[in-house]
Amino acid sequence: MIIGIPLKNFGKAYTRLKHVLTKDARSNLSKALLVNIVNSFKVTNSEIYLITKDSEAIEFAESLNILSYVSDTSGLNEEVQSFMEKFYQESTPWCIVHSDLPYINKFYAKQLFSDIKHYDFIASRSEDNGTPIIGGVKKLNKFHYGKNSFTLHQKEVAKSNSELSIIFSRELSFEIDTEDNYLSFKQQLPNWFKRK
Repeated sequence: MIIGIPLKNFGKAYTRLKHVLTKDARSNLSKALLVNIVNSFKVTNSEIYLITKDSEAIEFAESLNILSYVSDTSGLNEEVQSFMEKFYQESTPWCIVHSDLPYINKFYAKQLFSDIKHYDFIASRSEDNGTPIIGGVKKLNKFHYGKNSFTLHQKEVAKSNSELSIIFSRELSFEIDTEDNYLSFKQQLPNWFKRK
């Protein structure tokens, strides 16, 4: 499986949490979440790419022994689309994973790896109707990022006469998007975070 993890940069990570976390704390949280996601998916022997233009993030990816993909385009939607154009191979499972999923672990990564090859398209839906994870074996013609992207992905998938199967799992859909999400995360810290 080919996995792409879009990331703008660590320096401006989680600006929406600026009232509850300092800039350094937000950057450290972003790095910790990325480390957990990478460690979780490494057990699947997938090719993992960090989709970014940020030099600090590229160096961090190297320290995690994963690859980076730097697009000629700008904007996360376009960068992910460029990644798909370059790496998509017919019938080869692919997955785009947001970098702010705190509850993903090796068990759920392995389960997703096992399931994804059986679906044209499969995705999780966040509380703001975003798409924290999307993948499958067919090519997605247009990628959407952010609030309400799940509905946009459903429409995109329908254009190819397919259906977007839904992953019903908190571990694969809970994102730290708001201060309330962060406070909920702090009340229910995952084991990997407690150990760090």
